[in-house]
Amino acid sequence: MRGTALRPFLFAALLFGATPAFAQSACPGRISANVFAPVPRDAAVAVPERPGGGPNDRRLREAVLGALATAGRRVDANAPYILSWRGGTSIEGDNFGGFNDRSSGRTFRESDDISWTQNVPRAGGRNVPTIRVSGTVDLRERATQRIVWTAVITCSSQARDDASLFTFLANAVMPHIGQAAAGRPF
Repeated sequence: MRGTALRPFLFAALLFGATPAFAQSACPGRISANVFAPVPRDAAVAVPERPGGGPNDRRLREAVLGALATAGRRVDANAPYILSWRGGTSIEGDNFGGFNDRSSGRTFRESDDISWTQNVPRAGGRNVPTIRVSGTVDLRERATQRIVWTAVITCSSQARDDASLFTFLANAVMPHIGQAAAGRPF
């Protein structure tokens, strides 16, 4: 009975405590884009499946198709423009297994009194690593195979949910198709 009565309070505490995290973007970053030829706003775009692609390739394609629809773009397998996306990730700042003591001038003492350990970080403490995402998005003209628009994106995330990350990035990029951008934040 007592545990049941506490559940609504725990849920409310989690909800209100997590609100700022929901307000933050999944991967704050920047987009820079170049236009090499005009791209009509009403032109259809093809997003081919990657041959031999894995689950993340399919997730990225689904996210891009959804973002194109949200941006009001038509999608057609035989469209005059072909959209491609490539990129990668790197991990920065992981501290798996090491003692992460960043305070300078820290001293330790030998004693029977171990109260000094009260505020010491746990040995083997773990920092959440930052995942650095970078990618290039190209729009090619089908007839000539010439790139008519390209964008470079970079962002930093601590999330590990690829599907959410792909959706966020696709929605950040698709509205800019055919437009120039210089380090615009998203």
